[in-house]
Amino acid sequence: MITDEKLAKISLVLAVIGIIAIYLSITLLGPERLKIESIDEKDSGRLVSVNGTINSISASNGNIFIGLEDATGNITVVMFERTARGQKVYELQENDSVVVDGQVGIYKSELEIIASKIENRKTP
Repeated sequence: MITDEKLAKISLVLAVIGIIAIYLSITLLGPERLKIESIDEKDSGRLVSVNGTINSISASNGNIFIGLEDATGNITVVMFERTARGQKVYELQENDSVVVDGQVGIYKSELEIIASKIENRKTP
C-alpha cells in the first residue's frame, strides 16, 4: 500500500516533470513557419512565424502597423508599444525583408498577426 508521504513525493516529481516538459516544448518548438496564404480563421490564437516584405508601415502612439506580403498573399502585422520597446522596429522601412513571430488574431473580421518579434533580414 502507498503511504500518504510516498503519494505526495510521487505527485511532486510528476508535477516537476510536467513543468519541465511544458517549458521545453515552448522553447524548442516555437512558432510554426507558415506562408501567408495558409493562415486562416482556424489559426486564431496560434503562434506563427512568417517571412515577408513590408509594403506599408506606420506608427501610432508607439504601436507599429505593417502591411506584410509574401509570394502567396498579404496580412496586417501589429506590434504594440510595450512589445516594441527595446526592439529596432521603429527603424523598419517599406521594402525591408522581415521575419515576424507572433500570434494570429482577428480584428474587425480581418486576419492579423500580433507580433512578439520582428527581425529585419536586410543584408548589410
